[in-house]
Amino acid sequence: MARSEPPNLARCPDCDTVAIGSHGVECCDREMERLSGTQPPIEPAVEVLLETVFGIGETELDVCLCVMEHDGVTVAELADRLEFDRSVIARHLVDLVEIGVVERERRLLRQGGHVYVYTPVPEQVVRERLLSGFAGWVEDAVAELDAISREKIEAIPDRDRDGERDQQIFR
Repeated sequence: MARSEPPNLARCPDCDTVAIGSHGVECCDREMERLSGTQPPIEPAVEVLLETVFGIGETELDVCLCVMEHDGVTVAELADRLEFDRSVIARHLVDLVEIGVVERERRLLRQGGHVYVYTPVPEQVVRERLLSGFAGWVEDAVAELDAISREKIEAIPDRDRDGERDQQIFR
């Protein structure tokens, strides 16, 4: 499978909306302009990205990778393989199921009772879910930055008629 072009930042010249996309991102009924020189000074590591955007820490990532390597595993099997307490594994699995990268299936045991078996979600589905989650995170981050900008602009003291600034105290 060929890799798609990496996403770039783009800006609408009409309304200054910023977006992320590979090509053909449109706003205000026309294609947005690609912003040049927007490469981050440091490429974020996957671990940093997963922790920052999705709250997936190192242990949770280990659990996720173990599920992917050993398709169809239980909490007990994961605890043995990773040498973590079962309660730690179970807590991380709940998060991974909620994020949508791992699925949980209840299986009945012959001797009675049941056990939950965890399997990885197909790679393409995970990519789409993570990309969607990341896009939502970026949208929220941009809204936060926009709110900060508006607050700063609104906090600029008005000049009175004499051209002198009114005093304002910020705490």
